[in-house]
Amino acid sequence: MSVPYRTTLPAALTACTLLAGCMQQPPDDPPPAPQAQQAAPAVAPPAAAAQPQTSAGNEDPALAAHMQTPEFRREYRTKQEQLQTEADVQEKAAWLGSTGLTEAQERSVPRYVRMELGQSLSSADPVRAEDLQYMGHFAELDGTVYYWRIPDKAHAHGDTHAGPAYVYIRKDTAGVFYTDWGNRTPPG
Repeated sequence: MSVPYRTTLPAALTACTLLAGCMQQPPDDPPPAPQAQQAAPAVAPPAAAAQPQTSAGNEDPALAAHMQTPEFRREYRTKQEQLQTEADVQEKAAWLGSTGLTEAQERSVPRYVRMELGQSLSSADPVRAEDLQYMGHFAELDGTVYYWRIPDKAHAHGDTHAGPAYVYIRKDTAGVFYTDWGNRTPPG
């Protein structure tokens, strides 16, 4: 059975967003030794980074084929450019620099929320860093969890959770960081 293009492109883009929904971040690397830092040449990102991942053997063959079409590749490239543009914006918020996370981890939080809600900084009334309320970090059974409350205005952009929604970064016992969102709430 074939699925019309107008259905599969949004579905494929949604699938890509959902697959990225629970982002795993590697633990921080220790800083290099001073002499190694000076001698190390800059490494260019691989050319394949701007291309969608190749399909896995257990994937829907129609979706895998669609992900190889020029239309999908164009949309994928556009989304990657949008994400890069947003990564270059230095948002301001009172909680930035106060969480104990790295600056890169903190700055990824509002971008992650916008990605999950299908927003960009050019959207009408997008969620911004200053809109997120940092709730603190807590030692929980599955690691240390850092919480931000997502503003109620996110409900207008597709948040379907009942009650308050939170974005959180969880550092597991192995030192691996995960970013997710939902109605998981801070303890207390």
